[in-house]
Amino acid sequence: MKKNKIILLTVFTLFILILSCTKKNNFIGFDENIDSYVIDTTITNSINYIKSYKDSILNYHNNSDLIVGKFNDIEVRTLLKFKNLPDTSWIDSVTINSCEIILKKHYLFNSDFNIKVYELNNNWEENTVIWDSINFEGMTELVDFLTNEDTISFSIDTILVKNWIESDTTNYGIIFEAENLDSNFVEFYSSYTDDYPSLRIVFTGISTSKMDTITYKVSEDTFIGFDSTFFYSNILDYEQIGNLSPTRTIISVNLDSLANAISPTLVELEKISINLAELIFDSTMIANSLVLNSYLGVRPYYISDTINIEYEFINGTVTSEFYQHKEFKINITGIVQGQIRKYLDNNQILLKSTTENKDFSYIRFVENKTPHLHIIYTKPIIDY
Repeated sequence: MKKNKIILLTVFTLFILILSCTKKNNFIGFDENIDSYVIDTTITNSINYIKSYKDSILNYHNNSDLIVGKFNDIEVRTLLKFKNLPDTSWIDSVTINSCEIILKKHYLFNSDFNIKVYELNNNWEENTVIWDSINFEGMTELVDFLTNEDTISFSIDTILVKNWIESDTTNYGIIFEAENLDSNFVEFYSSYTDDYPSLRIVFTGISTSKMDTITYKVSEDTFIGFDSTFFYSNILDYEQIGNLSPTRTIISVNLDSLANAISPTLVELEKISINLAELIFDSTMIANSLVLNSYLGVRPYYISDTINIEYEFINGTVTSEFYQHKEFKINITGIVQGQIRKYLDNNQILLKSTTENKDFSYIRFVENKTPHLHIIYTKPIIDY
């Protein structure tokens, strides 16, 4: 008898549990219509532009390209240095017949133009040099050349190369400057590619009277840039993200607007799980752009100090890729989730390129046309 009571009690308990799990909106069961809680929507009035601003041009290490020219009020000059040359004993055993520098052209923005080559008169380091590091006064002009070939070679004085070998400590290299140029530039392959700049020396052995050629890879190469408008217009009157000068855009998420669109109140908004939040820039929102090297990578950052524009990376944030003439989406999921849950103190986001100082790539947005916010979210199944 006791055994039968235990069985009946067990069956009754299981029945109650099954019943509770099939009731809608209970704490231990799940709604059979769970798909209705995942919502995909696009909101058109929840993003605001705050401002775009320029930062200083710095050194970009390991760049695959060397740039010469001027574009968007930014002048760029390339520096080369050949340090891995023979020692002085080699000079005594040969007669140098000729020397030439060889460059491989990667990209020409507009039409061919003339470049002047100067001997530098102060030392520089590839990883740290910037415009203000170079003394442009008193530089000696060596030669000029036209950017009209894919492989460009130009002769330099054999005495200069001999001086580089005999006095390594005063071998400061050379610099390229575009002549009388505006809105045009060229890119050459750098030492970080297989088509690096090189110095070719043709010589004759004194003892053998035999002519020979030896080629040296460039030791150090980089470029420096100067923005003539930076000092009085670092805050822009348009929205842009770019590399040269580093240009960043600050946006804000209107949480009230977001709450009105997807939940009744800000309190209810805090309970929502964001599966995806992305900015959508369609073709009507992009005024113009230039993308070099396939695409421009853009990453969002949370602005922790809105006065000093201090920003920080939020774990899980990914880089979004902008391809010219295509719709652009920037993933801001982690930041928006932190903002609506109040883990992050304010609603501002910084958008910046992942390759600042690398080249002239940029995106300029249409004024007064803010991006849409595409959001996929999950409503809380449990009622609080």
